[in-house]
Amino acid sequence: MIAGDNDRPELLAQACAGAQVLVHEATYTEAMAEKAGEVGHSYGKQVAAFAEQVTLPNLVLTHFSPRYPLISHISPSIEDIRKEAQSVYSGTLYMARDFGEYSLDKAGHFSELAGE
Repeated sequence: MIAGDNDRPELLAQACAGAQVLVHEATYTEAMAEKAGEVGHSYGKQVAAFAEQVTLPNLVLTHFSPRYPLISHISPSIEDIRKEAQSVYSGTLYMARDFGEYSLDKAGHFSELAGE
């Protein structure tokens, strides 16, 4: 299941039934989402809690705000989004990268392909 901008991931519950993976935007950390108000974007912890609730085995977060650099020693960063998501999600979590590639085989095994 691939979802675009959506500040209410619970609306996808029926569509995610039986899915092996959800690719969903996670534009903010929870604190930044609270400051931003209603802008049509979700945050990592929110999406991860939804994925946990509907027992999705794999979650790919994407569409991060440019406010969050990849460099983890700068805060806030994409690492902060990952940490918040992992605090509520027990499945396999992926943080999408530009040009990242993934595979879902017929048996339902999902994996990130090694970059070149």
